[in-house]
Amino acid sequence: MLSIQTLATVSVFAAAFLHAIWNFILKDSSDKAVGIAIIYFTSLPFALAGMFFFGFPNVNALPIILLSGLFQTGYCILLFKGYEAGNLSSVYPIARGSAPLFIYLCSVQFFDVSTTLQAFLGVTIICVGIIYFGWERTKRNNSNSTEILYALGIGAFIAAYSITDAIGTNLIGNAFSFFGAMAIVNRLLLVGYLSLFEEQMMQRIKTSFDLKYVSAGLISFACYAVILWAYTVLPVPVVSSIRETSVVFAALIGVFVLHEDLNFSKGLMIIMVVIGLCLLLTT
Repeated sequence: MLSIQTLATVSVFAAAFLHAIWNFILKDSSDKAVGIAIIYFTSLPFALAGMFFFGFPNVNALPIILLSGLFQTGYCILLFKGYEAGNLSSVYPIARGSAPLFIYLCSVQFFDVSTTLQAFLGVTIICVGIIYFGWERTKRNNSNSTEILYALGIGAFIAAYSITDAIGTNLIGNAFSFFGAMAIVNRLLLVGYLSLFEEQMMQRIKTSFDLKYVSAGLISFACYAVILWAYTVLPVPVVSSIRETSVVFAALIGVFVLHEDLNFSKGLMIIMVVIGLCLLLTT
């Protein structure tokens, strides 16, 4: 029988793969604001149901819930605005690749994570491989400074909400209780932003509605629930590093589904991520 740690590890890999799929759906959408709205609000009823079933969080957890909801809102706004601004996919690996190392360093402070040279090297190799792949894509696609700034902003929010998510989940003791409470804060902030800064939002949702966004929302819910649960089982740096393999899965989807070339930078990234994970998971 699989241990709970092994099950959590496999589940995070599955979540990383599914994350690549729902992100691809958003990237391919004609109206990114509509896409992000439907994706996030599709998952809300399930998040609330989980909170009602597993129990409401203690009021003492409210500050971290509010902070995590704020960071999640910043992430999703920058994500869809970044895709609107240009070819964000060229620089997005830089955002995903920079987060695990920052999370690792913060985890030492917040979660009393044991620091071994092997674990540090594993996280570093994963980050360098993904960032290198992203950097090569920026040069090949002549990415502008705006796209790079969006990617760096997204990376900062990924690191920030990952830390607060892990703190909140461990503080409350249940992933679904935290998820439901955080989702309320996040969706309220998102509604406020869309109402203030996006014109004719309801009309655009009616016009551009597509069931693929609903599917992406369900996938997003499953991914996020798995990650939050994994924070209660595995060390935070391990979860965050495996989670960022979504970039590798996206590259593999490009090769095997979209018939893209397996170039040097893509191949090197895959090799470095595999080596990094082997070091990290055998610590």
